[in-house]
Amino acid sequence: MTSAAHERGPCRTEPAIRRRSVRAIKVYWPVPHQTLAALAAGDVEVLHQDESLVELFRALEASPEAGDFGLYTDVFEVGIGAEGFTAAPGSTPTLGAVGARSLSPTLTFTTYVDASAADDEVSRVLARIVAAHPWEVPVVELSAPLELVSRA
Repeated sequence: MTSAAHERGPCRTEPAIRRRSVRAIKVYWPVPHQTLAALAAGDVEVLHQDESLVELFRALEASPEAGDFGLYTDVFEVGIGAEGFTAAPGSTPTLGAVGARSLSPTLTFTTYVDASAADDEVSRVLARIVAAHPWEVPVVELSAPLELVSRA
């Protein structure tokens, strides 16, 4: 055995993987500064305590096709950040003022739907999210099909 092979240890069989075609749904959701700070400090329970997230969770729970991983359901990921914007004349901003640059503490929720889901099914999921969103112009992304990889 060469020294490089010896350092790696015994040869192992690569685990079987499963590749699944999905579309990502990413939702940018405003939250209070305290929620962002608590989450950044590692307090994930704040997600269950923040009243501003109730409608988003209702929309996701009403959409069983979103976040379906077989053995796990209602799967989503959360990222923390901020979103900047300037409200244009004619807008009615939830945060900030018309003509002023604003920053919003924002969480990004990402979930997935099977790429083979019918367009009307995906549209219903998106409509629930948009209806629940507190912003005048919600920011919701729907990706092209991509592959998720897991154990087979």
